[in-house]
Amino acid sequence: MNKKLTWAAVILAFLLVALVVRIVKEYDRHCVKKANPEFKSYLKQQQAQLDSIVNRLSNEGLISTSGIELQSPSGCFTSNFEGAEVLIAGLQHHDSIYGTKSFKPYYTYGCNYIHFDPDHPYYGLPDLEVKVGPVKYFQPELKGLDKLSGLGFSTSPKPYKVYRKPVYDSTGKKLRVFEMQLWLTQFKVAMTIISDRETPQVKPNDAFLNSRIYPGFWYQDSRKFISMNDLRDKREFMNHRYCDITVILEVNPNASPWYIKANNQQTLRPDIAIGAVVCNELIKKPEKENQIHINIQKGMLAPLFLEPFERDINSSIDSSGYVTDLANELQEYKRLNIWNRKYYIKLHSKNIGARQTGILWNKKSFDEQLEFSFLLPLLVVGSWDVQLPWDVIPEMEAPQPYYRSFSIKNLFPDWGIGGLGKAFSLLIILGVVALLFLRFFF
Repeated sequence: MNKKLTWAAVILAFLLVALVVRIVKEYDRHCVKKANPEFKSYLKQQQAQLDSIVNRLSNEGLISTSGIELQSPSGCFTSNFEGAEVLIAGLQHHDSIYGTKSFKPYYTYGCNYIHFDPDHPYYGLPDLEVKVGPVKYFQPELKGLDKLSGLGFSTSPKPYKVYRKPVYDSTGKKLRVFEMQLWLTQFKVAMTIISDRETPQVKPNDAFLNSRIYPGFWYQDSRKFISMNDLRDKREFMNHRYCDITVILEVNPNASPWYIKANNQQTLRPDIAIGAVVCNELIKKPEKENQIHINIQKGMLAPLFLEPFERDINSSIDSSGYVTDLANELQEYKRLNIWNRKYYIKLHSKNIGARQTGILWNKKSFDEQLEFSFLLPLLVVGSWDVQLPWDVIPEMEAPQPYYRSFSIKNLFPDWGIGGLGKAFSLLIILGVVALLFLRFFF
């Protein structure tokens, strides 16, 4: 009997070790995830770091502009350095458009940050936060012999390539050489769902919840309008998702060109054009359970739009200035000039949100997040000198949308085979309990 117990103990010990390994490996999938309040202060911290850098550089050598004019055409900006800048132009939720002004408490706008929650603060659709990082110099990865020897690309910012084209007159005589630099830059975007998991301090009564109604299609409901009490599951983390949401980004290649002029003197001003916007990295979280739809994928060229939102001709045809505006736009498109022109890119999803899966002890809920890294090649003609100090700007790292804590579900890893694996984990635990019971009581 003792020999059989010894062999059983050895086998169960081996299985217990394997179970512990699976628990550690699958911890992130089954743990309790709680919203991270640090995420809300991330933008302020990033802005404070940038302000500190700018102030330090300014104090080292102040520029005197006495008697001259310093021009900057941007009305909302994140820095006073020459070069590209990416801001948020607005958001479209179904047919509702939110632009560059806050609409409290549902929509908060902050140039490179927005917070959106179109219905009740605790119930219904979860919060959506979007943050855009600064445009930074992109260092291509070294390959082959360059990687082994450390040669090839310098760590200091410089043009990736220089294009030179001869310019001829009508007789075929060469007049000059047109030179254009190609600079590689990149920026990051984070779209994060934050569902409120805390119980309100004062629970709203039914009369209050019935007093506000929202379009039924927001919640995939066939009714024209519904209230929060009409939802089967009211809490934000209970499988509520945005079925039509678009974030529009404004890409300005030359946001703050330094241009100083006096009566008969002026500085050179660079002309910068957007070559393309390429998605070179896309991270979906949680990685192993994502079902997030997004219109942009890694390796895709993002479509460039001339306007942030589509014009509704039917609603604007009676306005007095519509025909004049349309004519002006047509003329502008005819003489399309790529230099210093803003473009708009759109990030559209039909199901990003908070998800809840499983039943009973296998139930789990999580918020979703998208992290983009876009490559932004810039075509530069002229003097691009006052650049952002890229080497000291910290890398944008979006905080996790939730905290992780141990859950009872972590004791039952699925071993990659679903419910059958969880049942196997349960048998191991029951076997250990039975062995301990026989060891100490018989």
